Amino acid sequence: MRWTLLLISNIQLMYCKEILRPTVELDWWQNAVIYEIFPLSFKDSDGDGSGDFKGITQKLDYLVDIGVTAIWMTPFFESPLESGGYDITNYLEVNDVFGTIDDLKDLLNAAHSKDLKVIMDFVPNHSSDKHIWFKKSVNNDTHYADYYIWKDAKNQKEVIKNNSITPIVPNNWQTMYGNSSSWIWHNTRKQFYYTQFIYNLPDLNFRNKKVHEEMKNILNYWIELGIDGIRIDALKHVYESESMGDEPILNNNNPVFDYSSLDHIYTGDQVEVYDLIKEWRLLLDEFKQKDHHTRIIMTESYSNHSVLYNYYTSGAEVPSNFYLMNGSSNYTPNDFEREIEKWIAKMPFGATFNSVLQNHDQPRFPSSYGKELIDGLNALSLFLPGVSIVLYGGEIGMENITDKTNCARGPMQWDDTKYAEFSTHVPWIAVHPDYVTRNVQSESYDPKSYLNFFKSVSKLRQSETFIRGGLATDVFNDNKVFVLNRFLPGHENYTLIINMDTNYTQRVRLSDKISNLCDSLTVVVGSINSNFDTGKSLLTAEWIDLSPGATIILTEKTETGSTQSSGTQLFITLKALLLCLFFIKMCNI
Repeated sequence: MRWTLLLISNIQLMYCKEILRPTVELDWWQNAVIYEIFPLSFKDSDGDGSGDFKGITQKLDYLVDIGVTAIWMTPFFESPLESGGYDITNYLEVNDVFGTIDDLKDLLNAAHSKDLKVIMDFVPNHSSDKHIWFKKSVNNDTHYADYYIWKDAKNQKEVIKNNSITPIVPNNWQTMYGNSSSWIWHNTRKQFYYTQFIYNLPDLNFRNKKVHEEMKNILNYWIELGIDGIRIDALKHVYESESMGDEPILNNNNPVFDYSSLDHIYTGDQVEVYDLIKEWRLLLDEFKQKDHHTRIIMTESYSNHSVLYNYYTSGAEVPSNFYLMNGSSNYTPNDFEREIEKWIAKMPFGATFNSVLQNHDQPRFPSSYGKELIDGLNALSLFLPGVSIVLYGGEIGMENITDKTNCARGPMQWDDTKYAEFSTHVPWIAVHPDYVTRNVQSESYDPKSYLNFFKSVSKLRQSETFIRGGLATDVFNDNKVFVLNRFLPGHENYTLIINMDTNYTQRVRLSDKISNLCDSLTVVVGSINSNFDTGKSLLTAEWIDLSPGATIILTEKTETGSTQSSGTQLFITLKALLLCLFFIKMCNI
């Protein structure tokens, strides 16, 4: 088996010969299952058609039951909700559609009483154009004049003299959406303001120290209220180059000039971002010094590996790993294996791996990979070491709704009653019509459902093997079958097998490529389409038929309770020695 990961946080090599259990426990976040909730779509408690804080509070026991250890809520701040809540008009107030600040406090207290942590979306890059800061900046209020990025037109003098002259934008910077200039002319201020996204989301100016102070005050407020961490939205876009030069054009022959036409050397991944993470890390650590509780920093940046690894060293615990989230049925076992290996091999020593396979901005599994792989991809997300970030409804196999902007944000499907028990009123957006059969209640009763499969895998994460164990991977059948193994000496080993071919049955014989497994394995859980029941014994030397998209998890057991054969122990010892030599070379010991 190819060696992917021997160590995760707090697993130590002693004398490069064996793996020993750590002497200290992992921090709360290092093996977390973080469940992303889009509050508007999770549970409506008051019958107005929109999800709210009380609705989330009502469902906390459900989250605990499926193995969730932390919830991440997308923005719940005051907002006109023109851009999914990411258009904030007041960072210190909650949107009344979700309830009151007391409702949020009740949610925090209830979550903490169940040992659930709560992470909030933090949106520093931009505000709504309806924010009071922007309104005052438009009017050149002395304090707020430079809260946003304002620039004169290239032909500023002519425009001021004659209003009929069209202002010329400062440079060629483009918005990510809409195929238009990032510069929006504001006739009141007679200048352009800058936006990375769309016109109603003006970018804040982080070269202004006052903006830094505002954001620190905002963070301080929410951490004092009880928030356990932040997920920083659009971090790569927070700074822009002061040079304001035109960005290089990637392809002069491209007939369409848009965001993808440019090399974003001035509008993304500026080095000042690292100091910003350090600044917020220091703030969160001040709270930890008082109560010894870690508040984590998660980040959202679709950046290259080197940038994300610098996030680690700057103080972010979870630079979200989107490299496994291709969203295409063309993604193969080799692709997954390559990205897993690349991240683990290059992330800073002592850092914690994380994986994101679904989120609110991307198509859901059934729409991108097909229904056959719902269980397989859920299993992969939970089987990998470190932090698993999952999207609400993914555990029951929810599909995209037809709304293009909100395709992955449909109302949670709780049962088969009208509006899926999400609400007693017409929801803010239509429930997927398959809610009649695909919902939490009906899947709870079906032992082979997506939900019960998810619960079975998430339960494994409580074991020592998943908390502290290593990972090895392999690919079978000409890049059709993905095999992963989690192991820890003296504890049960687990092998995940996913047939990623959604068209054909694949036959595998584990002994053909993996010599270190026990002769007999036991099925822990099989996917809805696997035809393998829990407890069934399989021989590693026998052929296993996996139907299209089928997934199974197997374990090794021995009479003495040890789960490592002598062959396995020798295999691990040799690999440990090789990895130790690798670390010696890397660290110049």
